[in-house]
Amino acid sequence: MKAYINRIVNHALFRKSLIYTIADAVNKAIPFLILPFLTYYLTPADYGIVSNYTIYISILVIVVGLNLNGALSANYFKMDKHAIADYAANITLLSFICTVLCTIIALFTLSYLNTLLSITSFFSVIAIWLAFCQSVSTINTDLWRLEEKPVQFGVYQILQTITNVVFTVLLVIVIRYGWKGRLWALVFTYMVFAIASIAILYKRGFLHIKINKHYIKDALKFGLPLIPHSLGLWIRLSIDRVFITKFYGNAAAGLYAAGIQFGLLLSFLILAFQNAYVPYLYKRLAANDPNTKPSLVKFTYFYFISVLALAGFFSIVAIFVIQHFLSVHYKEASSYVVWAMFSQAFQGMYMVVGIYLFYAKKTVIIAFVTFSVALLQLFASYFLIKTLGPIGGAYSALILSVINFALMWIASSKVFPMPWFSLKKS
Repeated sequence: MKAYINRIVNHALFRKSLIYTIADAVNKAIPFLILPFLTYYLTPADYGIVSNYTIYISILVIVVGLNLNGALSANYFKMDKHAIADYAANITLLSFICTVLCTIIALFTLSYLNTLLSITSFFSVIAIWLAFCQSVSTINTDLWRLEEKPVQFGVYQILQTITNVVFTVLLVIVIRYGWKGRLWALVFTYMVFAIASIAILYKRGFLHIKINKHYIKDALKFGLPLIPHSLGLWIRLSIDRVFITKFYGNAAAGLYAAGIQFGLLLSFLILAFQNAYVPYLYKRLAANDPNTKPSLVKFTYFYFISVLALAGFFSIVAIFVIQHFLSVHYKEASSYVVWAMFSQAFQGMYMVVGIYLFYAKKTVIIAFVTFSVALLQLFASYFLIKTLGPIGGAYSALILSVINFALMWIASSKVFPMPWFSLKKS
């Protein structure tokens, strides 16, 4: 076992993953460090408004981005650099067109959006452009990740987080602008780094727009079937807060959001690993070496055990932080932590087995599974939250995370056979 762990530690994948992990650790650690201070300047109701605004942006990212960056990743190792540059430019153009269309639609639904989100018209509309900004930044960071340049990726992410925190501290804690201050911090940060990403992409030759109908069709063919998948993920990650706000108000949603936010302690490790593992796995699979599969399966099982163990450890840490460092008004948030943490663990396990479906370009299967599970969670969350209170959202999230992982694992093994239960024979 010791020798196996040493091989992992000395592996190039581990070293690259470590850089991603450090970058994400800084990104997540700084907001957590200021969270105790924010709880003294934002009421649970204010925090609920901020939380609902972020989930509003997250669904706009799906509509504006159309999962086109995923098509870029899937084609990266199959095209030369010049073709990838044209591909990136075309998907950026597509995202911009979608943003303009969504803005026009939003102008006709402002009164509904303002009431639903408890915000002003400006924030309702600017959220669409923040979604576009996020899509542009994602294209930039995805290219660094695919080029296996974790340092550039990490520096960009850390600077973005620091900027976000500085604006938040200034507007919420110093100027005491309340929830509006937190939203303005998002506006400034997203726009500044979108402009930076556009400049970087242009300088590197990725934004010399030359319309290519073949690339546009290919990107849409990849991305559009994934919209149900992305909507499914959004439902699974966000619908509980929507129902809690509806039945119990912004304050209850704020407490729930504060509790489940601690799941980010685990999710940042999962995403950091994913950033390094996806290009590594794609290259290993493309080599078509029969000896690769058993070693990948062993590593995956090791990953499963590690993620579940970390979920337990981080649950203890998070509850301690809430009880001793957050405002007394947020103590109830600790009741959601364990459920959220293990939901993140199974989400991370699902992501690893789901990579094989992405590699095989079976995005329709991914969409079907994810959306089906999301519909189950939609009904489960509604029923459990309405009958049991906000804690029902945490229950449904964990139950459906387990189901989603199991179904995705089964689908993955059918499409891309791996020796999951026959390592000795392999």
